[in-house]
Amino acid sequence: MGDRGPRTPLISRRSALAAAGACFAMASQKALAAMEPRAAPVPRPAGRKPAFTKEAEADGMVEITGIHNGKGKGKARIFRFADQSAPAYFMIYDLPPGASEGVHVHFLDNRNEEGSFDEYYYVISGQGQMEIDGKILPVVQGDHVHTPLEVAHGVENSHATDNLRIFLTFIQRGSETPWTKSYRPKSPA
Repeated sequence: MGDRGPRTPLISRRSALAAAGACFAMASQKALAAMEPRAAPVPRPAGRKPAFTKEAEADGMVEITGIHNGKGKGKARIFRFADQSAPAYFMIYDLPPGASEGVHVHFLDNRNEEGSFDEYYYVISGQGQMEIDGKILPVVQGDHVHTPLEVAHGVENSHATDNLRIFLTFIQRGSETPWTKSYRPKSPA
């Protein structure tokens, strides 16, 4: 048979690399999931039906000064879900111009008493900036930023007139008692 020259692959090199990367990522996620500590399920008394909770943002906004030693005053609303322990916690920050959540870091062993949290910041409205591992990152409405354990991070409202509103989800990875010093504002009476 004659020489046909180089054969055209059935799948491009780029596609093969992407597929290999996806397989590696899925295998890595499974391996990490097996290693990460998981929050214990909430025990429920026998015969007791699970109940839902509904909380409104307006019912529990409290003023906080120096969030994680940040600048100025802001407001926060922690959704406590009837004080049930949970693997994830939710909070809304409302930061006026110039106010900030100070740069802080979370460790699995909670060595600095900041909690062992992975945090997920979603910008509800406004604009600001986050400092993440020494880099400044602008954030605007619709942005979502994940800060895992051992990554220094903080957020600041850099707008001259508008408040910065953040929906914060934080997931406890360690075994300390939830609601460490930084996350324990008093519940409204």
